[in-house]
Amino acid sequence: MNKNEFINEIYEQVGLSKKDCKLCLEAMLNVIKSALQNGESVSFSNFGKFKVNDIKAKSMYNFKTKNLEFVESKKTPVFKASDNLKQSIK
Repeated sequence: MNKNEFINEIYEQVGLSKKDCKLCLEAMLNVIKSALQNGESVSFSNFGKFKVNDIKAKSMYNFKTKNLEFVESKKTPVFKASDNLKQSIK
């Protein structure tokens, strides 16, 4: 499902205009994005949790160049589904 299909599903279930549905979705995504940028996590009960994981710096062997290379630490966004969401998919 892409973004437009998602907006259409919201439109059919809620009854708002498609423009309002799109604005709500964009606002929700922006709030999640800004919270993650500030190091906060966003949790929705019975759905899941968005958070930022810190990946430590490490040395890795590059098989193409056959050299040991250093990979710097970085942060990456992660979503962890709740148990209720996992069970509803089965």
